[in-house]
Amino acid sequence: MAFVSEIPPEIRAEAAAWLARLRADDKSTADEAAFRTWLGSDARHPCAFEAVTEVWELTGAAWAEPVAGPRQYLRNRRGVLASMGSLAVAGAGLAVWQSAEAGVFETAVGEQKHVVLSDGTQVFLDTDTRLHATYNSATRVVALERGRCNFHVGGSDSRPFAVHAAAERIVAVRASFDVRRDGEEVCVVLTQGLATIDARDGAWQEALKSGDRIVVGREGRHKDQPNLVPLLAWQTGQIVFDNDTVASAIREMNRYSVVKIAVDDADVAKMRMSGVYRVGDNAAFAHSVATLLPVMLEFNTDQVRLELDPARVKKT
Repeated sequence: MAFVSEIPPEIRAEAAAWLARLRADDKSTADEAAFRTWLGSDARHPCAFEAVTEVWELTGAAWAEPVAGPRQYLRNRRGVLASMGSLAVAGAGLAVWQSAEAGVFETAVGEQKHVVLSDGTQVFLDTDTRLHATYNSATRVVALERGRCNFHVGGSDSRPFAVHAAAERIVAVRASFDVRRDGEEVCVVLTQGLATIDARDGAWQEALKSGDRIVVGREGRHKDQPNLVPLLAWQTGQIVFDNDTVASAIREMNRYSVVKIAVDDADVAKMRMSGVYRVGDNAAFAHSVATLLPVMLEFNTDQVRLELDPARVKKT
């Protein structure tokens, strides 16, 4: 079996996605059969699956009910996002904070933080994130002012747990889900359990099940069930790009670093790229792009600029 350090981040992300699917309420025998096939297709897969599940068990109590699965890997396992958050905490030495009944939590650019709310809810804050938790005898409300969080809601607390983000409200019981807020746009990814999302003015409501993603913004709302791997990679300190434009990749990488990447050339901005990159290392990302694509780099004190390299552009 391969050592954990030898497992590529994309395989760890695949293992986390499998854990989410197998913990889902609507998992099928076909899912379990496909998981067994994936497990046996590479010697690194069992090690990766064990890594994303066992770390969480070291940081908190497991769900009460067992889940049957091959090789007993699924017994008493937490949801995938919580597992991935725990991996990031364990791997990067991030702080774990315990809140009072009401509190403000935030992260700086490039920082990630694992917090435990007073009801036991696990929250993993991504870079440049701020939230405000307010609990009373009847409700538990978390207002996400900016950024992205993973929430793992469990236990026996009967009070509704709600996340307010822009004009939307997400309500869940015993669930794991991501909420990302970019201005007035909100993206929710549910990996375990059930939840609802609605407009706080009561204009609409959607039910969510495991694997659902919904994006709500000025152009309306869209719900789908996408590939979870790139969506969950941030929890392990990675970003996965799959045929993304250079411009969109730069926007995502810049969220994690004070050293910004810039591109003014429209031809460079619309080039497409794929790969797995570590968050916060914009210099390494820029060097990789310059290797893969016909661009050259200009380094300044707090900026890396991408420019078209005419000598490497294919003549048509």
